[in-house]
Amino acid sequence: MSQERFWLLIAKKIAKEANEQELIELNQCIHDHPEWQFAVQNLENFWQIPLPINKVEAEDAFMLHLNKLAENNQFDLAQDNVVSVHSNRFIPRWIYYAAASLVIVIGFTYFLFKPSFSPTLAKVQPESNEISTRLGSKTQVKLPDGSVVWLNGGSKLIYQKDFGKIIREVTLIGEGYFDVVKNKEVPFIINTKSIRIKVLGTVFNVKAYPEDKQTETSLITGRIEVTIKNRPDDKIILSPNEKLIVENELIESQKKERAIDLIPAVSINKLRFITPDSTVAENQWVENKLVFRDQTFEELAIMMERWYNVNLDIQSEALKSTRMNGNFEKETIDQAIEALKLIIPFKTNQKGNTIIIYQ
Repeated sequence: MSQERFWLLIAKKIAKEANEQELIELNQCIHDHPEWQFAVQNLENFWQIPLPINKVEAEDAFMLHLNKLAENNQFDLAQDNVVSVHSNRFIPRWIYYAAASLVIVIGFTYFLFKPSFSPTLAKVQPESNEISTRLGSKTQVKLPDGSVVWLNGGSKLIYQKDFGKIIREVTLIGEGYFDVVKNKEVPFIINTKSIRIKVLGTVFNVKAYPEDKQTETSLITGRIEVTIKNRPDDKIILSPNEKLIVENELIESQKKERAIDLIPAVSINKLRFITPDSTVAENQWVENKLVFRDQTFEELAIMMERWYNVNLDIQSEALKSTRMNGNFEKETIDQAIEALKLIIPFKTNQKGNTIIIYQ
């Protein structure tokens, strides 16, 4: 797929005018070119910014910018192709989005790489690729070596542009489900705030949100080696269906107290299967299922905030400590809240994007 086609599909997606086949084509392109994911994410985030109140003035400024580009021979705006923004003739919105997307991409590339600016994005690349997901969304990334990573909401994956040549190393902030291609000569390394994971080829889940009390690594198949950041000499080997839990808060308190004799609270537990299909809760988010097992309401609230992109304010300590089991799949946030009320009675009051929960 050409880059022109790629940006056209992005524009149509943003304009919500892409059909199912075009969305499939776009997703396949992103999988084939994961280095483009960063630009896609930034473009989508940019489009969340509210439009100016004076639309006529904004359109005039946009057309003026296109004309300036034409004057600099960066676009061929022949007279037959110039569109008047004040015309009554119907023009699909995605055409405006396509042109605006191209302007944004070129401008974005220019300010990052002034010395070697070119309208062709593939000719200039950053030192590292950064792929992120907003709260309430998930994405799948295919790395240059063929390994696949699913990123949960509010997560970020960073890897160098020369990934796979000498070393396969990534940094994860948030939660990711990894299916790593086996390569004995080039190990796959994952860095988080508190742990470092080394693998050869395996399937596992890593949950490492900076604000969480714990960092979790759940091994599905294969074998991984985990090093705690402030215990570099100790290496923990996980076997299939095992979960490693590291207490992040204790690690931070050690730094503050400078207590060398203390060690992080680390535990290894067996993964619990969900009957009857023998799956585990830790990787169900990849199947678009929010599964919670023996979670406190406070812990579940954090999971739901990332899942639904809302703020949950639990104002009762008794409610926060209540433990629950269940799962959500197609439920909206309102349906999920009503379902939880069947487990434990509580009241709600919504203010904007915040849901206040009280008794």
